[in-house]
Amino acid sequence: MKRLFSRSILFAAVALLTLPAAVSAQSPVDIALYRNGGMLDVTVRPSADFNGIFSAVVFTIKWDGSTGATLGQLTQQEAVADVMNIRRSGGVREQGSLKYQVYAGFGMTPMTATPWVAGKEYVIASIPYTGKADFELVNDAFTHEPTNNADYFVSLGGVDRTGIIYKGLASADEDNGVSVLPNPNNGQFTFTFNNLDAVDTTVELVNSLGQIVFTDQVTALKGTYRRDMNVSGMGAGAYFLKIRRGEDTSVTKVVVQ
Repeated sequence: MKRLFSRSILFAAVALLTLPAAVSAQSPVDIALYRNGGMLDVTVRPSADFNGIFSAVVFTIKWDGSTGATLGQLTQQEAVADVMNIRRSGGVREQGSLKYQVYAGFGMTPMTATPWVAGKEYVIASIPYTGKADFELVNDAFTHEPTNNADYFVSLGGVDRTGIIYKGLASADEDNGVSVLPNPNNGQFTFTFNNLDAVDTTVELVNSLGQIVFTDQVTALKGTYRRDMNVSGMGAGAYFLKIRRGEDTSVTKVVVQ
């Protein structure tokens, strides 16, 4: 039978393995959950630069099981998995109509090739979902129970650097929303949005001078639109992502540092 990772055991083991890196551990790391088309992106936001060992992480996602929604297999970008391998910690737990899925991971490789910059967001895991439900990163009575031991936790260099859940709720109402990750960024970012119904869609990225630096038009777009962008050669500053879907227009600010 699968069992939940014990956070205390995980912490102790990683501390022994990464003791030399403990001196490089920095300030707290916060966590957030975003919808990204048909995926849930789990992101972390360090409060200080860091290039040591991302030792351990635990987080829990909650949703209402009566909606029929489910979570799929967690995926990670290769560079992220190399320094922090995350997986399900046991199966889905139920408490009344609520469902909980705990995830945990640990790492032993210094982040010298992919260092963190203070204040930026980094996707550490993407989880596909089916159905329509509000998904939420939580610290609650269930996760706080010693037998579950599933509150949000992060360790850097074997030292507890747990921050806050600064965006826990990925509401079902965000299905039409626009996600830009990371934001702020260095000119390389990915944006996604989802059309529930087929509609003619125009996408524009405009710089602070009002110049259109990217445009795309899609007829009768239904489903997820995803685009990887690189404007690092166009200079830092504020850019504006304008998306026209039929008669509706949304504008999202993108900050390039």
